[in-house]
Amino acid sequence: MKTIEDIKKMAVIGAGVMGHGIAEIYALNGFTVSIMDVKKEILERGITQIESELRTLTSNKFISEQESFDALNRISISTNLEDAVNGCNFVTEAVVENLELKKKVFVELEKYACRDAILASNTSGIMISKIAEGLKRPENIIGTHFAVPPHIIPGVEIIRGKETSDSTFQISYDLMKKIGKLPFVAKKDVDGFVLNRLQYALAREAFYLVENEIATPEDIDVCLKSTLGFRWFTIGPFKQMDSAGVDSWVNVGSYLISSLSNSKRVPKALTEKVAKGELGMKSGKGFYDYTKLKMEDVIADRDNGFLKTLKLMETLKK
Repeated sequence: MKTIEDIKKMAVIGAGVMGHGIAEIYALNGFTVSIMDVKKEILERGITQIESELRTLTSNKFISEQESFDALNRISISTNLEDAVNGCNFVTEAVVENLELKKKVFVELEKYACRDAILASNTSGIMISKIAEGLKRPENIIGTHFAVPPHIIPGVEIIRGKETSDSTFQISYDLMKKIGKLPFVAKKDVDGFVLNRLQYALAREAFYLVENEIATPEDIDVCLKSTLGFRWFTIGPFKQMDSAGVDSWVNVGSYLISSLSNSKRVPKALTEKVAKGELGMKSGKGFYDYTKLKMEDVIADRDNGFLKTLKLMETLKK
């Protein structure tokens, strides 16, 4: 495969939180997509979620009713991996974060997808080189890490494995731009890549503040939305340093950095939530309580907020 024009058919393996949204954004951009998962009920739930998200996009005037209808008609579902990836030129793996499971999936993908197909992983942080280890065509393996919700969030992280070819990288990068995403590159294949290393570093300090009763989760959310998030939305952290003065950052850092959390464990507040089955929106309760709300309404409310921000981003770009 030489260019994105050679991509005629796609597949997404996994119909969960990420997989259905990735399939959705490709279908909205004219690609035929097959979604594969091990259980029909998971696939049906994924299609139901896509339908709901398309309604939200339509109501916010991001797409027309016809575009929604056409996108849904470009998506098929299957519980058979061979059938799902047969004839596919670009396949995205979006199964759970388990290295051995991902490696098994990629062995199957090499068997059944087109020989020159690009095989992409949506892993949140497992090194691409580990996933590609032992495969016959590691040059075709790449990471395309979307963020939740993938059909809305603009940024997509591109990660090269040690043996990823220049062609695989360029086609994947161009593909992200073609579907309206803002690709950014992890130049080295390290655990967590760029996005999650930054996200977890910030989260570690946030949990330190909560565990030491310095702030509540609610106040931290307000803080980040109204200050850091507000600034970073427009100029990003490095330009913000320029704006505030690099010397000021040195002065504050001289007494602050040594007092920041350097914990090496998963925060206790997270493990306790998991132990109690409080997994967030998907279980009805996490750090916030959603039990009295319809989950479809919760997700639609989240997405409506994201879409308002996206509209503002589009305005700023002009």
